[in-house]
Amino acid sequence: MEIEGVILAAGRSSRMAGNSKMTMDLGGRTVIQRSIDSLRPFCSKVIVVTGFHSEAVMVSAGHCPEVVFVHNADCEKGMFSSVRIGLQRTEAERVLILPGDCPFITREVCEKLLAGKGDIVLPAYQGKRGHPVLLSRCAIEGLLADECCQSLQEYIGANKAEIIAVDYPDIFWDIDTPEDYAKAVEYFRTKEVR
Repeated sequence: MEIEGVILAAGRSSRMAGNSKMTMDLGGRTVIQRSIDSLRPFCSKVIVVTGFHSEAVMVSAGHCPEVVFVHNADCEKGMFSSVRIGLQRTEAERVLILPGDCPFITREVCEKLLAGKGDIVLPAYQGKRGHPVLLSRCAIEGLLADECCQSLQEYIGANKAEIIAVDYPDIFWDIDTPEDYAKAVEYFRTKEVR
């Protein structure tokens, strides 16, 4: 069964002191490269939705034949507008959705999600849900047709989701602030020393 990915990288990075967090270095690879790398082994295509720092994100992502860039001209409307634009470009039966500032996702988490059977599949660590989200074609069509929901979280809450327990707290880590970035640098430095 074909799988595609959607990575959300359209944000303003407003808490990063003027820096585009997607372009920041994490042990020799940018944040956006690491997020792409976490989905690439499973996906025939990875759609990166850009917005405020579009050109910088595209340059920082490097050259990869599986990656397609889609610009969200309405990125000021928030993340859900990027979710919708990214999903509109998908064709696969199943799609993994990942915020670009969540570069910590492991191969094991993706494998566990893909073993799930639901139309909406989410990982959870000690009961707390995280990323990425896996949607079937049926769920994608439902989301795109939905005129009421204002966020992916709201859409998931209004529909039945399969929750997969994982042993990785990384599923709800992201990079929003300089402090988060410093922790991420240390995370990848420690990981690569092992």
